[in-house]
Amino acid sequence: MARIKGSKGFPLSEETKRKISLANKGKWIKFNCDYCKKENEEKESHFKKKNKHFCNIKCYALFRKEKMSFMEQPAYKGIRKENQSKQIYHLNYCRKNPKRISHLKSIRYAREKGAIGSHTLEMWENLKIEFDNKCAFCRKKTNLTKDHIIPLSEGGTNFIDNIQPLCRNCNSRKWKFIYQNPELLGGQDE
Repeated sequence: MARIKGSKGFPLSEETKRKISLANKGKWIKFNCDYCKKENEEKESHFKKKNKHFCNIKCYALFRKEKMSFMEQPAYKGIRKENQSKQIYHLNYCRKNPKRISHLKSIRYAREKGAIGSHTLEMWENLKIEFDNKCAFCRKKTNLTKDHIIPLSEGGTNFIDNIQPLCRNCNSRKWKFIYQNPELLGGQDE
């Protein structure tokens, strides 16, 4: 296979090296940091891209925190209004994605219990479809919750094969030891 000129490992001519060197040098502009007022310099091409100039990221962060008005803050433009808290984006996300938030909370709970395994939100949705969006025990079509067949507190896993969809009533009626209540394991057929 032939190497392409300028690719890694291919030797460059002296003229090409000189051109690259000149391009990298560029014109440097001196400026004062907009926060600490220290003198710095930056390439002209970089300098022209910004309205405000800082010597480092720390000065930029302090400037945003202390001097930049609320309406100039780039992270929240168009998302929150003047008197709203910074968490408004998170609250809106939670309101728009309740299934995702519920799934993330259940994963965190399982991790805190030290359970091995995990499953995706898609796997959970597919499991509910397998049960025709009905409770595995009472067969009512209602809001379903994740139920670990072998509870996490008893050493159960968080894999999808250890989970069944139950309504809140059936899930709260379940005995502590699942093997003493076997009718909850497979549900009842109609």
